[in-house]
Amino acid sequence: MKAMKSAINVQVNKKHDGLSFEMPNSKPSKELLDALEEGEKIIQEVREGKRQGYNNVNEMMRAILDD
Repeated sequence: MKAMKSAINVQVNKKHDGLSFEMPNSKPSKELLDALEEGEKIIQEVREGKRQGYNNVNEMMRAILDD
């Protein structure tokens, strides 16, 4: 795994429980762009009926266990 070069800016968010943070990354990696493109293709295939899609994790697990 590559070391992160940019610093993470962590601030306390008084409106919500927990922390809000920002991870600046001005240029997405090729791996990220490839993964996003693959995700878009999968979504399109589900919409076209070429691939099984699921509405929730229970449907997905049922399909996996039935297979």
